[in-house]
Amino acid sequence: MVDQATRAELVDIAAGWGQGRATFGGLLGALVVAHLQGALARKSEPGSQVSLVLRALTISFVAPVEVGQVSISSEVLRSGKSVTQMLCTMKQNGQVCVSALASFGAARQSRVVVASAAAPQIDSPEAGRVIPNLEGIAPEFTKLIDFRFINGELPFSGAATSHIEGWMRWKPSAGVKTPTARYLDLVALIDAWPPAVLQMLAQPTPSSSLTWTLEFPAIDDAQLSTEANPWWQYRAVTESAQNGYAHISSHCWDQTGRLVAISRQTATVFA
Repeated sequence: MVDQATRAELVDIAAGWGQGRATFGGLLGALVVAHLQGALARKSEPGSQVSLVLRALTISFVAPVEVGQVSISSEVLRSGKSVTQMLCTMKQNGQVCVSALASFGAARQSRVVVASAAAPQIDSPEAGRVIPNLEGIAPEFTKLIDFRFINGELPFSGAATSHIEGWMRWKPSAGVKTPTARYLDLVALIDAWPPAVLQMLAQPTPSSSLTWTLEFPAIDDAQLSTEANPWWQYRAVTESAQNGYAHISSHCWDQTGRLVAISRQTATVFA
């Protein structure tokens, strides 16, 4: 699917990535990134030394995507000396399902330097709790991801807490085979965690992402990791939840404690 999204405008969404009646939003986000990166590479001038890195991505999940073919299109909204802004649209059966805005920017010298948020000190992945395979409760795609809970509780456990800390990486069954990790891997993995507020509920309840914004510090794919499938540290905090909507902020670090992504999500909760 990633290769299709990178090179073409038609992508066959495979089975096994379900989330209720829809396809896992993290996969759709990863396909959007793959398509945009491919389109940007094709538009780059031969021999260009300017490296445009994904800086920010905002996604709206407009309608569910089912197993089957989707079309992906993109356009450059504006391209300046150091920043290119792009729009990406995913459709299925003529219906807009995903709309995304992405900003790619080249590094520039700046006198402004602020240290990134430090990674909290938590237990190792080996000490974390493994999410059990709950048929009929856990989304289908979770079988492909190795989650390790450190703090916070599992969904639908009736907890008083609304935060999550842990680790994540692909399972071999996901079939992700690349020499090193990529931004699109991060996009998929960050969205894989359940909304942090679901642990407050005592029984399974529908929930879905409405909008999602990701920001990436100044590193490119080549600097992201030297490993193909490293552990990533994750922390999510619910900043507000009322009237059926939850607003969740999260951060992701690599195993050295370097901040690699900042995420903000508005999730609907039908309870």
